[in-house]
Amino acid sequence: MKRRLIDIVSLDALRVFDCTARLMSFSAAARELSVTQAAVSRRIKHLEDMLGFTLYSRNGRQLTLTPKGERLFLRVQASLEYLGSELDELTATQTHTTLSISASAAISHLWLGQRLQRFNEKFPEISVRLTTTDNLSELAQSDSELAIVFSKGTHPDWKLSPLLSEELIPVASPDFLQRSGIKDRPANLCASDLLRLALYDYGRSGVNSVTLLDWFEWAGVDPAGLSPRIVFSDYILAVDAAVRGDGVILGSRALLQAHLNSGTLVELTDNALVTGFGYYLGLPRHVTTGQSAENLASFLVGSVSS
Repeated sequence: MKRRLIDIVSLDALRVFDCTARLMSFSAAARELSVTQAAVSRRIKHLEDMLGFTLYSRNGRQLTLTPKGERLFLRVQASLEYLGSELDELTATQTHTTLSISASAAISHLWLGQRLQRFNEKFPEISVRLTTTDNLSELAQSDSELAIVFSKGTHPDWKLSPLLSEELIPVASPDFLQRSGIKDRPANLCASDLLRLALYDYGRSGVNSVTLLDWFEWAGVDPAGLSPRIVFSDYILAVDAAVRGDGVILGSRALLQAHLNSGTLVELTDNALVTGFGYYLGLPRHVTTGQSAENLASFLVGSVSS
């Protein structure tokens, strides 16, 4: 079988051609390559003989690429650039570490995101890949190095550290309360007082999730006749509606702490439903944890109160 030219043309010859084509000067190429001009000329002549066509038109000392030479130069230049980048990447000292964490969309948006930003400021050499899913069983089976799971504190696959306990209470914005004519301290309201307000709910994300209608039933109000104005597909949309002043949602004290502290949302009653569930940071039980994952775990557990 006839050998292809690529099998016999040396990389060094192509480097010499690339250099002369860039500089359009054999003498300048010789200086850059630290060889003699005669060596450059011989290498180009040998390459032309192997290829069977000329690479340059020579007019005295002036060089111009032939059409075939121009075409080859573009390919050689791109190939050498690609090869150089790959070699740089392969031989570079590894200074960054990437680790992965999985969490639900709600806790990622309302709690985790800001803390990951602060973690990156403290550990700029560690990159974090965040995967969000509202499928709780999928989350618990994640192959990430860390996961925030909704649990009562035990899990067969994860070593859990507590982050946030679940305390659920109806909340709304001050603007909404003012438009609704509520002037008393909102926490004095009882469940029956909330029935005349615009109620917004969200769909269950799992068998252990609690909705606003569940809260009313827990508070002693039959939810059979209740009809929320909108039932959102996820919790974040419900929170956005409450912050806009649309109506009342069931709020998680832990996830909405920033809104409660700033006053963009206020609690409407003293009756908080404590479910016994909470958000826990998980490290895999059966996989050795790296130092970067340990750093992130310690940072998140230590930032619970902030």
